[in-house]
Amino acid sequence: MRLFEAIVDANHRALSGDKTAGLRPDEFADALPVVALSCIDPRLNPLIPEVFGVREEHFIWLRNAGNIITGPISSTMRSLALACAIKGGKEIAIVGHTDCLVCKTTILQLTDRFRALGVERSGLPENLNEFFGLFASERQNVIKAVDLVRHSPLIGAKVPVHGLLLDITNGKLEWLVNGYQTLSAVTTGTPAAPERSIPASTPLAELRSLAVGEMKFPEFKIGEAQITTQAAATPTALENVQSPPGPAGPAVELVEKAKSAMSTVHKALRLEAAQKYRIVGSDRKIYGPVTGGKIMEWIADGRIDWQTLAKPEGSGEWKPLSAWAASAAKEALSQLLPPKIQSFFKSKH
Repeated sequence: MRLFEAIVDANHRALSGDKTAGLRPDEFADALPVVALSCIDPRLNPLIPEVFGVREEHFIWLRNAGNIITGPISSTMRSLALACAIKGGKEIAIVGHTDCLVCKTTILQLTDRFRALGVERSGLPENLNEFFGLFASERQNVIKAVDLVRHSPLIGAKVPVHGLLLDITNGKLEWLVNGYQTLSAVTTGTPAAPERSIPASTPLAELRSLAVGEMKFPEFKIGEAQITTQAAATPTALENVQSPPGPAGPAVELVEKAKSAMSTVHKALRLEAAQKYRIVGSDRKIYGPVTGGKIMEWIADGRIDWQTLAKPEGSGEWKPLSAWAASAAKEALSQLLPPKIQSFFKSKH
């Protein structure tokens, strides 16, 4: 078993309740350190270290908004290349995550938020979708990024490049691209073997039968996604999410668990009742000062959500309301984290 096979296996066993699940990094010294590219979403801060289970000195963590790679010699690609050439990275993992706000933000919302920061539309590039590398599917974004890295002239042919998707509701890793198989195909010129036996009739099997290099990624404009951040930001909207049709099963259970988890976290968010804030309304006008107690009422009424930009009276920094909320949410979130992947290091004595 190779390093990422062991990581994914330990992750899945831990989530199934196996108390003995863990990783022995010393057994994979030839594959360390690893280089991971993930999103800047702060919800990943406690998750990523737990699911990988390797020492800090063996984990080179690069981040950008949406774990996006725009080209084979882009600045992010150069960072990945230097992480391997200078810091000795042996394997690369592109780690996407569910409920990515980069995926859910429309062009209109993006320009509105830049305007709230004092950046007018005229000062931004003409094609925001292309410039920022925005995307409409977390999975597609990871697969495309892996393909760019694998074929970049800056990345050595001996470096496996993996594609993973992290479910932020339970910490489960989904292996989208097995870097060992694609590496074998590149170095030998032979087709990569299937990861496991999957009935040919399943959609996943059909997806894996495609050569990544032949996949056509649509020129999707993020504004066409018809998804708003409010749908993921308020408990009320979560309660309206419909479970998949058909008999109860893993998919239905996952939807219900996600709704419960996100609702718990958002209900735990609190603002100091007496603290006064200024907020940016949907009409892009600034309102306030208004007390935190009144803002909580507005959120409960659905007039605004936790993504609404705000700043405390006397502060010069605009942040989403969730950033100003009390730490009660951290305690709720800690209870929703996945089981910790144990790391069995050899004793130095």
